[in-house]
Amino acid sequence: MRNITRATIKGLFGYVDHNVIFSKDSPITIISGPNGIGKTHFLRLLYAFTTLDLKTLTSVEFEQIEIYLADKSVVRLAPVRGGGEVITFKFSEKRSPRRSFKVINVPYLEIQDSEQEVPSYVVQLPDGGWYDTRFDRPVTTQGALRRFGISATPNALAYFKDSWLGEFFSEAKSILIDTQRLENAPSPRTSTEVKPARQYIAQVAAQLSDARRKSLNVSLNADQTFAVRVLKKARTTINEKDLRQRYQRIADQHSELHASGLNVSPVDVQFPDGKTSPTERRILNVFLDDWEQKLQPLLPTHEKLKTLRKIVESKFVGKELVLTQRGFIRFRSKYNGKPLGVNSLSSGEQHLLAVFTMLLFATSEGSLVLIDEPEISMHAAWKHSFLNDITEVAHISDMQIVIATHSSAIINGNWDIVQEIKAPLVESPPESDDAAFDDMESEV
Repeated sequence: MRNITRATIKGLFGYVDHNVIFSKDSPITIISGPNGIGKTHFLRLLYAFTTLDLKTLTSVEFEQIEIYLADKSVVRLAPVRGGGEVITFKFSEKRSPRRSFKVINVPYLEIQDSEQEVPSYVVQLPDGGWYDTRFDRPVTTQGALRRFGISATPNALAYFKDSWLGEFFSEAKSILIDTQRLENAPSPRTSTEVKPARQYIAQVAAQLSDARRKSLNVSLNADQTFAVRVLKKARTTINEKDLRQRYQRIADQHSELHASGLNVSPVDVQFPDGKTSPTERRILNVFLDDWEQKLQPLLPTHEKLKTLRKIVESKFVGKELVLTQRGFIRFRSKYNGKPLGVNSLSSGEQHLLAVFTMLLFATSEGSLVLIDEPEISMHAAWKHSFLNDITEVAHISDMQIVIATHSSAIINGNWDIVQEIKAPLVESPPESDDAAFDDMESEV
C-alpha cells in the first residue's frame, strides 16, 4: 500500500474533526487522547475506507475522510444522505496539488443489495482472508470463491474500473486489530469463532508448507539440469578461498534453518580438506548455486519465526517455542521438557501470541496496520517493550502501523511519534422541548 502522510476525518459524531500526521522517521504513529473523542472510530473508519467496507462507513456519522499519500496524491470520501440514510458515497481523487478532484459516485443501496452470504462456519481474518472453523485451517482466496462463492474483491470496486481510484483500492492492504475483540473471542466449542491464536498458527503452518514446496521444486529442477550447467562452466575460473567462504556461509545458514525447526534435509557434501582441483571447484560452485537457491524460499519464513521466537520467549516464563513436523507452533517447558499446547498458555500469553503471529504471518508486506488499545491483557513489562517489538515487525514487512492507546507505558517516552487529539469545545445546546424526550422514551 502507498505510504500515508496524513489522514483527516471531519464531522465525526457531527462535531469532531481529527487531523493525524503520520510519523516520518518511524513506521509507528500513536494516537492518544481522552475517552469518547473517537480514537477507535478513527481507526475503524480509516480501515473501512481503505477496504471499501461501505457498511461500516454507514454506521458512524461523519462528513468527510481524506487520506494524503507520500506521492502528493489525495483520496477523499464523503457520504451523501437522503431521508437520514446514506444513499451514495462520493469518492474523489487528486493526483497532485495542481490538479482538481475527480469524482466517482457509488450508490450504496445497490451495493447493499448485492452483498454476499457467508456460511456461519467461515470467519474472516483481519487481513481479509478466511478461516474454516470446521477444520481449523485458513482458506485461500481461490478456495473461498470456489467453495463458498466468496469473492475477495469488494463489490464497490467495480465502480472504479480503469480509474486511478481503482488502482489505489486494488493495491490497498490494511488490517484492523481490535484488541478487545481478540481478548473476548469465544471458544470454538461454544461458537463458530475460534481463538485467534489458533487461526494465525494455522497460517504459519500454511505459509511454511508453501515455502517447503517451493524449495522442493527448486531442488527438483536443479537436479534435472545439474550436468548441463556443470558443462557450461567447464572453463570458468573459480577462486578456492572465495568458494570455501561461500560454502561455509551457506552451510551455517542451512544449520540455522534446521535449528529453527524448518526440517531442511541434511547435506552430505563436505568441502575437501586439501587443495581442490579446477574441476572440483567448478562442480562445487554449481552445487552451491543449487544449495543457495533451495534455501531462498525458506528464508522469509525463517526470519519471521526467528523474530516471533525472540519476542515470545523473552516474555513467556519457562516456555520455549517449537515447531511440529507439519509446521504448527507448540511450546515446551524449559523445566522438564514436556510439550505444552497453545491452550495451556495464559490468556495474556495467547493474546500476545495472536497479535504477533498475525502481524508476521497473516499480514501482507506493505500493509497499513491499525491497532486499538494493545495494552489489554498485557503485563506491565510487556507494555514497555511493545513499541520496540512492533517496530521490528514493521521493518521486516515494510508496514505502517497506527496505534490508539491510553497507556503511557506503551508510549514509553516516545512522544515524538504521538499525535494527541483533543475534544473540541462544544456549546450547550438550546433548551429542548421535553415532549421530544417523552417521545423517545415511548419508542423504547
